Amino acid sequence: MTDRSSLFTPIKVQQFSLLIYALLALLMIATRPYHFASALHLPSASTAIFFILGLLASKHRTFAVFVVLSVSIDLTSSYYRGDFGDCITRSYPFLFVGYYVLWWAGHKSLQLKLDETKCVVAAKTVMALVNLWLASSIAFLTSNASYYWLSGKFSDMSLSTYSERVAQYYAPYVTSPFGYVAIALALYLACYYLKPHTSILKTTHHGR
Repeated sequence: MTDRSSLFTPIKVQQFSLLIYALLALLMIATRPYHFASALHLPSASTAIFFILGLLASKHRTFAVFVVLSVSIDLTSSYYRGDFGDCITRSYPFLFVGYYVLWWAGHKSLQLKLDETKCVVAAKTVMALVNLWLASSIAFLTSNASYYWLSGKFSDMSLSTYSERVAQYYAPYVTSPFGYVAIALALYLACYYLKPHTSILKTTHHGR
C-alpha cells in the first residue's frame, strides 16, 4: 500500500505551489477587464486571485509579482486600444491598495490547526467568506473614491452624484470573486483533509 506521505515531499509541494501560481496567472490574463474577459464572458478574477494568494500564505514577493502582472496586462490592453486615459490615471496606484487588503484578508483567513473538528473548519470557512466580502468592499471603496478625487474626470460632479452612479457596480464587484474563491476553498479543504501536513496549506500545530 502506498504511503500517502510520500506524495507530498517538499520538492513536490514546491512544484505544486508553482503550478497553482501559474494557473492563477493564466486566470488573471484571461479575465482581467479590457483584455480577454469580454470575449470569454468571464467575470474578472483579479480580486479573487489576490485573496487566494493570501489563503495560500504567499509571500510579499509573490504579491508583487502579481501586481506587476496586472499592471502589464493593463498597459498592454491600453496600448492596443489606444486609450490610456480611462485606465491609467493618478488614482491607478490606489487599485493596489485594495488588492493588498484582499491579500492580507486572505492571509488572515482559514488558519487551520492540524486535526481541526469539522465544525471549526466550517466556521473558519464562513469567516473567510466574510473576510472576502469586507476586503472586497474596502477595495471597491478605495478604487472608486480615489478615482473620483484624483482622476480629474469629475470636477463638475458632486460626490453624492458620483456615489449614486457607482453604487450600482458595488454588488457585482463584491460578489464576482465568490465563485472563484468558493472553488479555491473546496480544493483547499480537500487538500487539508487529504494531507494536512503539506506546506501548501497554512496549518499550525497545537500548542503554538
